[in-house]
Amino acid sequence: MFCVKKPQGGWRIVHAYSKLNDATIPAQAPILRKDVIIDSMAKSTIYSALDLRDRFYQILMRESDIPLTAVSTPSGMLWEWLVMLQGLKNAPAI
Repeated sequence: MFCVKKPQGGWRIVHAYSKLNDATIPAQAPILRKDVIIDSMAKSTIYSALDLRDRFYQILMRESDIPLTAVSTPSGMLWEWLVMLQGLKNAPAI
């Protein structure tokens, strides 16, 4: 685990979850394409605005999956994600 400076300032936590992804069974549901979703809303009368900038961080992790995201920091602390993080195999299917 390490941090990388973002182009606009701030820091991004980076960790490779390759072992977790290797042990994860791939999601069986297909991911809808954005053009299909937009086309299906074309005749709708109610619209909503979504903030998709940090969309993964708006999805809570399932309680039983939180320990699977644990990483140990150089200071010996244990870090567990409470929200969806980018890089997990099935995260886009959620």
